[in-house]
Amino acid sequence: MPPVARRFQSIAARIASGAVCLVTIVLILGIGGHQNPRSPFLSLPGTQVGSVDSANSVRTCMQCHNSLSPARPVTIYPKWAGSMMAHSARDPVFFAALAVTNKYRTGEGEYCIRCHSPTGWLAGHSEDYTGQALAGTDFDGVQCDYCHRSVDPLNPDSTVPYFPRPVPGYGNGMHAVEKLTTPKRGPYDSVAAPHRTQFDPFQKSGELCGVCHDVSNPVYAQDRFTQAPYEYGPLERTYSEWFMSWYATQGDSGTCQSCHMKDTAGYACVYPTAPMRPHIAQHDLTGGNSFVPGILPDFYPALDTAALCAGRDRAVATLQRAADLQLTAYRSRDTVHARVRITNLTGHKLPTGYPDGRRMWINVVASDSTGATVFESGSYNPDSAFLANDPQLRVYETVQGMTNATAASFGLQPGPSFHFFLNDTILSDDRIPPKGFTNLGFALRRAEPVGKAYADSQYWDETRYVLPGSAARVTATLYYQTMSREYADFLRDENSANPYDWNAWGMKLHNAWAAHGRSSPVAMNTQSVVVVDTLLGVHDGRTHPMTFTLHQNYPNPFNPSTHITFSLKHSSVVTLKVFDGAGREVRTLVSATLVAGTYDVTFDASGLASGEYLYTLSSGGSRQTKNMMLLK
Repeated sequence: MPPVARRFQSIAARIASGAVCLVTIVLILGIGGHQNPRSPFLSLPGTQVGSVDSANSVRTCMQCHNSLSPARPVTIYPKWAGSMMAHSARDPVFFAALAVTNKYRTGEGEYCIRCHSPTGWLAGHSEDYTGQALAGTDFDGVQCDYCHRSVDPLNPDSTVPYFPRPVPGYGNGMHAVEKLTTPKRGPYDSVAAPHRTQFDPFQKSGELCGVCHDVSNPVYAQDRFTQAPYEYGPLERTYSEWFMSWYATQGDSGTCQSCHMKDTAGYACVYPTAPMRPHIAQHDLTGGNSFVPGILPDFYPALDTAALCAGRDRAVATLQRAADLQLTAYRSRDTVHARVRITNLTGHKLPTGYPDGRRMWINVVASDSTGATVFESGSYNPDSAFLANDPQLRVYETVQGMTNATAASFGLQPGPSFHFFLNDTILSDDRIPPKGFTNLGFALRRAEPVGKAYADSQYWDETRYVLPGSAARVTATLYYQTMSREYADFLRDENSANPYDWNAWGMKLHNAWAAHGRSSPVAMNTQSVVVVDTLLGVHDGRTHPMTFTLHQNYPNPFNPSTHITFSLKHSSVVTLKVFDGAGREVRTLVSATLVAGTYDVTFDASGLASGEYLYTLSSGGSRQTKNMMLLK
């Protein structure tokens, strides 16, 4: 029996026994609204509900920060209006997921509203934890007055109401917000504005974004008042991924804003006394969500569809500059081998953010000399929205789930799960790290890869494919999808007969998903090559003749088998041997006379112990050795 049903059954039994009074019954059942006392599990440090003045409406800010005049264009408002930040409290995916959270953890959906509608949360409108009390500018999500009144929560000044407890770290929506609506904080001090302004370096920092972009489950903290969010219950780690990357060491040129709010010369407002600035942050705040902007008018017909279309187009453009793809394909005997290397060009994992339903995968298609398809991996059917699970499929995603004890407490099955706020474990995370990645640094912030090994400083991934010998041309495409069919189905099914899904969000979302292309995947990058008879080194787009080369094994670390590739310039007697860490020979993989070409050998380490091994290629007077790691 679902937890909500068990709870109501228990209430019914107590009513029958006369153990509770009518007032208590009304409060528990939420008659007249879903308002319970705030969950003690979700009380967090920072600015508290009701302690600051009501937020200015976005419509107020729009009057001065929006102009289409060719002589004095001001694009701050229209670009923001097309972003998902502007619609984080209108997002039907958010409301459908919120309803599922309240279904199993009644009342704790309020936690989600902290960041999806920070002004609504600060005003106390999230005490109806279903979101039904949100009103007015609450629906404008991460809006002007919230950001430009935000103060560094680890170093609040006297404009911020007193914190009963200090904020232990950036994340979890532990806001620090000025009590009054002015001064507006930003990257400039200005005497020309009709309201007071104040320069604040926090406005240009990645920490401003980190307040809502490191998300952990407070229920799983040992002490949520003293632990930084990165120390427990990982749900999202975008800020930590950036913080531990090379980009965080680059000053203003490496912040979140440097990518998602790029500077350009322009005007900040319509007032003629406001100067032309050489550096005005574009308020497009673009991420990778190319799906939700297209369905929002189905739910809110009065929205600016032109702004949403522009926001969707920017999301596609952002995705298409997020990764580099390199493809090589060569023939070895009667088999074709293809390699696809994906390099992460972003300042965080690729992909990043909300894990449920988001994924990236490689599609590889090989055709013969007549153009007929002879191989495909990563095939996606746009009509059914199913991704074929072939043996060589490469998907980049996070899979969260529940352990046995947690699942049993909710009457659910353990293992992989889309129950965002119930999940207590990460089953796999093979997303590509950013430049500057280290295993220790990411592990310290509970952001390490799971079930996939990346070496320190590695910000790329390479996948090898074995294709039929008839393959003459190979094309590789990297796709990104905001919302998989599995997640769309989950939100519909979990919200069926859910008393907390007050607007049939799950079903309406599924209908919109089906009507608008089923969250069509975006082609991030693609490359097509002709299969060559021998492996050619590719550097800077130029080919080089093959030499005597022993390549790094793949995968590495491995369990229990790995591929070792080597190239020969001339025909010769060749040996390929494997040694353990003490230098003892454990396997001879090749001992033969081979002609010039490239060879791929499989090393099966079944029966060997975990540890470091060496493999050595010898040919005539040449010899090369590399290390590999067996992890069982």
